[in-house]
Amino acid sequence: LPVIIDFKTALRALGVGHGEAYRLAAAGEFEAASGCPVRQRGRVRVVTRPDLFRALGLPPDLTRKPEAEAS
Repeated sequence: LPVIIDFKTALRALGVGHGEAYRLAAAGEFEAASGCPVRQRGRVRVVTRPDLFRALGLPPDLTRKPEAEAS
């Protein structure tokens, strides 16, 4: 995953409904409800990969092993 993740992708990963998530984000309550802070980039909402991983209970520095090492 990239370092910056679009809001819709984060919603799917977190299992949060679209309407509810946008309502929470507009009210500034998304982080309290999901554990994942939202950042505003112009008119676009995004989350960072480390923040999303923390909210999912994963290590924030988790990376995929190269294919050669995965075997």
